[in-house]
Amino acid sequence: NFNLRKANSDILPANTIIVDISKSEMEILARMKPKTRYNIGLAERKGVEVRIGTISDLDVWYKLYLETAQRNRLNVNDIRYFYSVFEAKMDNNDISTQVKLLIAYSGDIPLAAMFLIISSHRATYLYGASTVRKRNIMPTYALQWKAIQIAKQFGCTEYDMFGIAPEADPSHPMYGLYKFKLGFGGDVYHQLGCWDYP
Repeated sequence: NFNLRKANSDILPANTIIVDISKSEMEILARMKPKTRYNIGLAERKGVEVRIGTISDLDVWYKLYLETAQRNRLNVNDIRYFYSVFEAKMDNNDISTQVKLLIAYSGDIPLAAMFLIISSHRATYLYGASTVRKRNIMPTYALQWKAIQIAKQFGCTEYDMFGIAPEADPSHPMYGLYKFKLGFGGDVYHQLGCWDYP
């Protein structure tokens, strides 16, 4: 249409990785890069435990989020933003779209957290955060693997890693995410991004 115009920026990432989780856990692991499989196993051996949080755990999430934002020079949303987005859906198992807060712990120390969105056949990794403490025990890998396992329990067949660099360019600010997410064995998808219809 003549009036459809590309927006100045994309609100949501235009490039992503989708992991096929319709297969067995063993088949999903087999598609991953060896280093990713190793790091998932390492986290398990080191006792990283991923727990499903409730809305009362948003403070735990927010501390990790603030550290991540400062470390990566990201814009910061107020904690009320996360309350308003997730409050209605987090603790309700009867609605079609669900939000799960996952937190990776070493003992009682929270190391990483993420929001998992479950809707129909697709699960999406939305917001992620982590601390630099105990990074060597790979809590972010444990978090993603648990998210995939939960998504399978809900009947999802796709796991959207949500947001990567458009290509393998080491100078791109999201290149680290590109390498991390690609390790889980998914396929890269390039979408059109945001468009305006004035």
